[in-house]
Amino acid sequence: LSLSLSFETSFPFICGMYALAHAIAAALLLLSLPAAAQYCDNTRGFNATACDPSSATCCKFDWSPNGWGCCAMPRATCCGNGYTCCPEGTTCHDSGSGWGVQTACVNSQGQVIQPGQQICKLGPPQPRVPGIKNCLVIGDSVSIGYTPYLASALADVCAVQHSPWGGDGGACETAYGLQCLNYFLSSPNGTLFKPDLILFNWGLHDGPMSNGTSPGQNGNMSVYLPELTKLVARLKQTNAKLVFAHTSPMLCNALEDWVVVHLNEQAEPLMRANNIPTVSVHDEIVRKCGPVPQQSCFGAAECFCPHCASAGYEWLATQVLAPAVRAILADEK
Repeated sequence: LSLSLSFETSFPFICGMYALAHAIAAALLLLSLPAAAQYCDNTRGFNATACDPSSATCCKFDWSPNGWGCCAMPRATCCGNGYTCCPEGTTCHDSGSGWGVQTACVNSQGQVIQPGQQICKLGPPQPRVPGIKNCLVIGDSVSIGYTPYLASALADVCAVQHSPWGGDGGACETAYGLQCLNYFLSSPNGTLFKPDLILFNWGLHDGPMSNGTSPGQNGNMSVYLPELTKLVARLKQTNAKLVFAHTSPMLCNALEDWVVVHLNEQAEPLMRANNIPTVSVHDEIVRKCGPVPQQSCFGAAECFCPHCASAGYEWLATQVLAPAVRAILADEK
């Protein structure tokens, strides 16, 4: 309950309308923990982490608001760095530290058998709100920035949450999305969330900021389209209305922004083939701020390079994304 109240404090516009509904839904979720899942500690509730031991392992995770995440391997070795895990029977050999740590998984013969996996971040921390549409934003740190403003702008038609729940780069690269999507689509305790609409994006961590491979942080642009294709196929299984947000620009750097444009050009035909509407986030920001390169926008230096101050996120949510989502929800009626 304390975590729920903390979240709602950051979203005061929802409190008055949905507090009772949240309490009722939370009570129901306490009774509906998936049979295979096991809580990671003595905390209980929809925003306490639970993992299915047949496919995952509870690990301490520094990006988790409650301190725990699921490593997507059974009986895994949880690395002591707070971010990664390795297969059963291996040890973690780290280089670097903090969120940028790189782990090699070493077997008993001293052989590196694979890179360490980033532990999966948690899904939406609030239960579904009855009596209204429920919308889920799955995306990068830019989407984390605009989600509070999007939730406020759509509060009359849709209860909006972000997944994954936590900081850093959100859903990060497509490989991490494939590894962890089932967690992003479930409450932290493993209960399937079932949103009515999913606004999703991958791309910012797939080449524009780094074309190297760092599990749970960045991937190579060469695998973007095939992995995004798999993500779309999995998202379609939710039966939610899907909306794809184009990757936002790297306004300060023309070469990095060229990569963004290239990824958006790959994503667009895929979305058309799957009848998924798109929102031209990149083009709308460039139209507002001016052609790349731009060193400032919305009165802030390095705005949308890739992040921005609150004014930029509020504009993006209220003037670009909310009208598009509102129109799509209206069409669904």
